[in-house]
Amino acid sequence: MTKNFLAYVLFSILIVIILVIGYEEIKIYYDANPYINGIILLTLIIGFLLYSYKIFSLSSEYRFMNSVALGKLKLNDSSLNNYPITKLISRNLGLTSANKIITKTLEEILDELMSIIESSSDISKYLINLAIFLGLIGTFYGLLLTIGSVSNVIDGLSIEQQDFSIFFNSLKDGLKSPLSGMTIAFSSSLFGLVTSLILGLYEIITRGIKQSYYEFCESQIRLYYRSSYNQDNLNQISNEETKIAKTIVLKLEELVIALKNNNEDLKKEVITGLKTVSKSIKDLDKK
Repeated sequence: MTKNFLAYVLFSILIVIILVIGYEEIKIYYDANPYINGIILLTLIIGFLLYSYKIFSLSSEYRFMNSVALGKLKLNDSSLNNYPITKLISRNLGLTSANKIITKTLEEILDELMSIIESSSDISKYLINLAIFLGLIGTFYGLLLTIGSVSNVIDGLSIEQQDFSIFFNSLKDGLKSPLSGMTIAFSSSLFGLVTSLILGLYEIITRGIKQSYYEFCESQIRLYYRSSYNQDNLNQISNEETKIAKTIVLKLEELVIALKNNNEDLKKEVITGLKTVSKSIKDLDKK
């Protein structure tokens, strides 16, 4: 998980360096179509904030749970208020004051954990596709402007023009609009693809952090669930041994009463009682 977090930091620093170095060139392409490019830039900012929130929240949850597992921190209701995922796990495992018993199976606990970790992933993936879609909208818009401008230039030219210098000047002036449309088209495509690329890399980094955090939580949950299950079995065995011990005491009491009387029938009862006690002791040894 540490490696993925480090990759997130280094990648963010790299993007900032590129923006600072290429600010003038990027601004030129941005100004070619500020409306659509602005929406694409807003998509990038929203996606970056979503990924950053997810990464930092999972990293915080991981550090807290790891500290609890190592015994550095004690788990209580007040300490869980800032860690919703750990609080959910603790409630499912019966570690909070509101819930002292395990009410769900191991598979149900892990499935609920996975659904929480994967929350908002659909929005992140949608933003990646949205950036490409907005780039295509800008491309088609620029191409429409280009086609319309070329049509106007052709209509404005006349081969009957005797002065070729005037003809070429009008042609040069007329081509400015189509070239402007092409700039709009390709700048939007460029911004859309770059935004999709950046968000896609953040998606890969975030997925790695999610997987690492889930595997860590799964190991801790399985360990506690297994120990709790074994403790329940021990309690059950202890109850069975208590019943056997009570049976032995009752039989011994019967023997004492029988020994007080001296007749053949009681002797037979004593022998029967001894056999019963012997069998109960053997059963206890087996347990």
